[in-house]
Amino acid sequence: MANTQAQFGFQHFGYLQGGAPDYQQSKGLIQSTFSTKIYFGDPVIKSAASQYMTLMTSTTTAVWGIFVGCTYTPTGSAPVWSPWWPGAAAADATGYVIDAPNALFKVAALLTAVPATAIGQNIGFSTGAGGTTVGGGFSTYTVDQSTLTTSNGFPFQVYSMYPGVGNGSDTTTNYNWVIVSFANQRFRTLTGVA
Repeated sequence: MANTQAQFGFQHFGYLQGGAPDYQQSKGLIQSTFSTKIYFGDPVIKSAASQYMTLMTSTTTAVWGIFVGCTYTPTGSAPVWSPWWPGAAAADATGYVIDAPNALFKVAALLTAVPATAIGQNIGFSTGAGGTTVGGGFSTYTVDQSTLTTSNGFPFQVYSMYPGVGNGSDTTTNYNWVIVSFANQRFRTLTGVA
């Protein structure tokens, strides 16, 4: 059965074999004036210019982790939790990321299918349309099959094909789903993170 397009960002899927399921999450600050929305499942980085968390848009920087929500203070209101960052707040917000070095994530292919022969290769991403605030504020990031490489530098590595049934499981048609691990990540890189 051919896959249908479904963009949902990077969804936590489990851990590498032998890795403890520690559910490691870190928190960091999101600057109150940061106007770009960050959606559930978006990869994020630490800003090179400050301590703040920002949206990852370059595939050549080390990823901090995958965004899974935030606590922020709307203007004139009490602090609230949200699965996505709305793009402004009355004060700096606290963002939460899954950054366990052994974490695995399910993600959809941009268009062309990621083949089973790509297992072990590094891969970049496409940012998609930015995300949706309907139904939980999910990301529209996908992995980009055209970036598959054995070179280092890309943030993710193809770990396996999606082992489920139904949509996303057909490895021969567009929009298939894959399981990825971190490749160039804050805790798995040999160089310091700015």
